Amino acid sequence: MKTDSIINRFFREFPGVFFTLIGENQQKAGRYEFVSVEVKEQAFRFDGVFRPKTKEDRLYFFEAQFKKEADFYLRFLGEVAVYLRQNQPENPWQAMVLFPTPEFDPGAHPHYREFFESGRIKRFYLTGLPKEAFTKFPLNLLKIIIDSKQEALATAETIIRQLPQKVQDEKTQETIVELLINLLLNKLPQMSREEILKMFEPLLSDIRKSRAYQEIAEEGRQERNLEIAKTLLKKRMSLKLISEVTGLSPAELRALKNGLAQRKKLRTPVSRISETAN
Repeated sequence: MKTDSIINRFFREFPGVFFTLIGENQQKAGRYEFVSVEVKEQAFRFDGVFRPKTKEDRLYFFEAQFKKEADFYLRFLGEVAVYLRQNQPENPWQAMVLFPTPEFDPGAHPHYREFFESGRIKRFYLTGLPKEAFTKFPLNLLKIIIDSKQEALATAETIIRQLPQKVQDEKTQETIVELLINLLLNKLPQMSREEILKMFEPLLSDIRKSRAYQEIAEEGRQERNLEIAKTLLKKRMSLKLISEVTGLSPAELRALKNGLAQRKKLRTPVSRISETAN
């Protein structure tokens, strides 16, 4: 898998990082959908378009350029022009390009100098980001691209170690691990996927154990809350207050209350028979 495609997937998974890079509030990502767009006339394809859901927000063309290409801007702005012609969006637009280092940037093309001067085209370099930016998740995943080979392994190990604390959702954890593996495969082409997985297996095993522990702990908490709720229901405390104490929903409490009432009815005849016998 090429680095460009991994980066595109990264921004699909974490669109808020794009807005952080361009100095906007990452919460704006919720107002956009990130899509890969093919321009029909010459089979052009953007890495991604942040297409706004409202007419007020800006339309962003995004390209992650991780290979040297002398006529990059001619191709990229050709794609922009064809897209604008075909779709005729009402939104203002801006083109954003991410390079790993300035050496990959062919420089402002004389045909489009005005676009650079006006800020219509903005360029970002991973090596130009503040060091503290890479200490934060999920931007620290991209540090692997500009790391040395030895540093890349250390960065991946750190991310995997911190994963259970940083991310609780199992599906998101799996997505991050897959992104890390693909980034490492590009960084270390002499290694196979199996070798990389084997290298990190102890850490990945710890994550799986952590998930299992959390599931068991959650089951234990649920059982304790049910027992507390039963006690409070018997004391005729309000459902609202019991819900606040236990975290159980009113619907769950009503079902529990009905179940207790049913069991009480089933026990009542036995009690009466015992009293008559005496």
